[in-house]
Amino acid sequence: MVFTCRGATDPIEIVHLESREVSEALAKKNAIPYREVGPSFSLRLRRDKIATIDLFKEACRKPKYLNPDRKRANKNKYTNELGETKAKVFV
Repeated sequence: MVFTCRGATDPIEIVHLESREVSEALAKKNAIPYREVGPSFSLRLRRDKIATIDLFKEACRKPKYLNPDRKRANKNKYTNELGETKAKVFV
């Protein structure tokens, strides 16, 4: 796979190539024969605006647990394969 990025405004090009014969002599000459085997496509960045600080904070926000007391109550409980609810008790 060849990944090419030339400049800030040029598209990013991705090409899938294969080489059957690779030898040290060909590698030194930069004459390795490539054959295109897969899809090739180019990508272009269309949006380069950065979000406002408020919108960025909202997008990165992790939701809090709705009821922290309930979370503490269910902390050491688990359900086994038969559907029975078990709990660990620490003394």
